[in-house]
Amino acid sequence: MKAINYHIRGIITSFEQLSKGKYLVYFIPGVVLTLIFWYFQSKITSTGDSVNLHSSYGWIDWMASWLNYFVKGTFGFFALITEQIYIFAVLTLLSPFFTSLGETMDKDLTGNAVNSGFMRFINDMIRMVFVVLLMVIMELFFMGFYAMISWIFGFNDLFDTIVYQLIAAFFFGLSFYDFALERYAKGVFSTIGFAFSNPLGMVIIGLLFLGIYNIPYIGIPIAPVLTVMISTVAYAYYTKALPKGAPETTVAKDE
Repeated sequence: MKAINYHIRGIITSFEQLSKGKYLVYFIPGVVLTLIFWYFQSKITSTGDSVNLHSSYGWIDWMASWLNYFVKGTFGFFALITEQIYIFAVLTLLSPFFTSLGETMDKDLTGNAVNSGFMRFINDMIRMVFVVLLMVIMELFFMGFYAMISWIFGFNDLFDTIVYQLIAAFFFGLSFYDFALERYAKGVFSTIGFAFSNPLGMVIIGLLFLGIYNIPYIGIPIAPVLTVMISTVAYAYYTKALPKGAPETTVAKDE
C-alpha cells in the first residue's frame, strides 16, 4: 500500500536527517517545558507526601487521618491540572515551532519555499479555528455513532477500545497532516477531503504519535516533533514532490 510505503520512507528520512544533526533544535522547547513540568510535579508531590498529621488521641488522630487524605487529594488534583497544562502547552502553544519545522524540512527536501507574512498568519489562524472545530465535531459524531452501534450489537470492550483508538488516531493524524495542508494553502474542505481520501495515512500517523507519546518521560516532548517530520515527508510523497523529479500529479490516494 502507498500509505505504508510513504510512512516508512518518512520514518527513515526523518531519522537520517536527525542523525546528521538537523532539526534537533526543535526538540528544545518541548524539553524545556518538560523539565519545568518535572520540577513543579516533584515539588507538588513532595509537599503532599510531607503532610502526615497524627495524634496520640484516638478521635484527634481520626480527624488528622481524614485531613491527611484531603490534603494529599488536593495536591494530587493540582498535579493532574499541572499535567494537563503541560500537555496543552507542548501540543498547542508550541505549534508555531512545529509549523516552522515543517516549512524548513519541506524546503530542505523538496526545494519548495513558503511565503510568510502577517496576512498569511491571520488567514492560517482563522483556518485553524474552523479546521479544529470541524475535527472536534466529526470526532464526537463518529465516536457517538459507533457507541450507538456497539450498544445495539453488543460488541465487547476490547473491540470497542480498538475502534475508539483508531478513530482518535485518524483525527490525531489529520491534525499533524494539517501542518502540511496549511502550508500549501489548502482550504478547510480540501483538508477534510484529503483526510478521508487517505484514511490509512491518517491512522498511521495518529498511531505513531500515540505510540511515541505514551513512552514514559520522553514521549510527550518528542512525539509531536517526530510526527511532524514523518508527516512532512509522507505528504511530499503523496503530492509527488518526492522523490525529486517525479511528474506532478494530483494527490495520491491510499490503496
